[in-house]
Amino acid sequence: MSEATFRNHGELFAEERFAKIADQPEWSADRIAEVRLRLEELLEKKEQLDEEMERPLTELETQYHWISAVLRALGFTFSVAEITPVDEPARPDFTLFYNAADFLSATPARGEREFFTHAIGLVRGFKWDASLDEYEKQDGPSSPAFEIDRSIRATGVDWGILTNGQIWRLYHRDTSGLFSTFYEVNLMEALQSGDVEQFKYFWAIFSPEGLGGFQGEDAIVRRMLH
Repeated sequence: MSEATFRNHGELFAEERFAKIADQPEWSADRIAEVRLRLEELLEKKEQLDEEMERPLTELETQYHWISAVLRALGFTFSVAEITPVDEPARPDFTLFYNAADFLSATPARGEREFFTHAIGLVRGFKWDASLDEYEKQDGPSSPAFEIDRSIRATGVDWGILTNGQIWRLYHRDTSGLFSTFYEVNLMEALQSGDVEQFKYFWAIFSPEGLGGFQGEDAIVRRMLH
């Protein structure tokens, strides 16, 4: 695999554990081929949309046409722009649940911290090709990593994801405040490679099974955490 396809930046995961990721049961899950095929089909549709629009997708378009579609293909149940339990102006774009039952258990507590105890992650989605290191706001440059850290702390959720549709970065609550400790996969490269082994570096971490657990085991992201 090319080094550019994934990065364990700042050693979010312990290197000795991450080096053995292919030995984990998630690596051979039956669902991988099905999900990969679905994402390849979605990518074809997105490329057709790009040709029709003749411009890159905006932030809302990226969230709607691509990020939410990827999350559904992975198998997440999710909600959009949930109110956080503190005075937080920026809501997470997506709140991720392992399954529909967990989401339904959470709904009576909407707007409270208890709602997020049922979630396994948050997602902040940016426009296609946007930098995940810095972007411009009306009042000057801003840090996407600061935004996801702020959402993690406002909700108490352990895992936060930043993505521009192509690059997907995973942060953990213990180190998200450092802004430079994350796991990253280039989903476009993984899909376009035609190599299922490359795609597994995405699926094994960013799927419900990766963040929430597989075959009754603790989540792989937690088992590999530094």
